[in-house]
Amino acid sequence: MAINKLVLDDLVEENFSLIAIHCSAEVYRIVFYLNKLLGLSLKREPQDVDYNYPEGLAFYELYKFYNQREGCNYYVVSNKYKIKANHLQSNGFLFEEETKRVANLLPEYKNVDCFFKIESSNEDVNIKKLLSEINQINQIVTAYQIEVTQIKSIENLIFS
Repeated sequence: MAINKLVLDDLVEENFSLIAIHCSAEVYRIVFYLNKLLGLSLKREPQDVDYNYPEGLAFYELYKFYNQREGCNYYVVSNKYKIKANHLQSNGFLFEEETKRVANLLPEYKNVDCFFKIESSNEDVNIKKLLSEINQINQIVTAYQIEVTQIKSIENLIFS
């Protein structure tokens, strides 16, 4: 009997750029500043990016803007979500103790607060200029480009 196996590496095209953002504010505030500074119109998607972990379900905020003039999609997605898990065994107290575990969209980048993804079919987007403008925002500690080929869990960045 033949076994069919699909390899995800063949399905993921690497025609996007990814910027990691470390910030001191919530993601929605960073999106506000990105919209203001870069002239974008990022809006929250009706459905977040969700993943089911053994401890519970994690929802990562997702913002999107399609620029018709440039022909590219801009995404901002959060990287951290606190999963609330109640202890299954009773410890004899009146109130159950609640623990929180931080789940990351890209586990290899645990310290990153959010990602700025640019999907472009052409090479019109100037990433160096974009990075210098993003780093001007006071609430952003630092922003830098991530080499897409180095990402181990690249399938987590497929939003379509």
